[in-house]
Amino acid sequence: MEFNKGIRKIPAVAALGLAGFFGLAACSAASAPPPATQQPPSTTTPQPQPTQTSPSPQEVAQAVADIAVGNGELTALEGGDGQASSANCDPSTVSNPPDVSTPTSASCDITYSDGSVWQQTVTITFDSQGNSLADSTNVGTELSQPTTT
Repeated sequence: MEFNKGIRKIPAVAALGLAGFFGLAACSAASAPPPATQQPPSTTTPQPQPTQTSPSPQEVAQAVADIAVGNGELTALEGGDGQASSANCDPSTVSNPPDVSTPTSASCDITYSDGSVWQQTVTITFDSQGNSLADSTNVGTELSQPTTT
């Protein structure tokens, strides 16, 4: 008879175990986030946002070279016995500030009309609309002597 008492306890323990399991599962389900709702696909095309792109260092270097030789609002730079006749500016030396009215500079090799070649830093000052107002150079280093007599 003792044997039958032990067998009766097994279903009761099993039932409590299952109730505990389902109770735990019910708690877990209650704390789970609700399922995501499906939204219909958008029928409107996203509008592109205007972006302001700044010029590349190569573009700025070319603009500084053009201004230095008079291809712009300003006359060609004066140096020694002549005016700048050609300029080649290094893009890696460009200062390209975010504000257009802040001076921009670049290191340039400038050939003057007397044939001399100088490595100089050219600085261009712009107004708030991006128009060049003034240009200047530092003393620089002479790379080759004048060729004219």
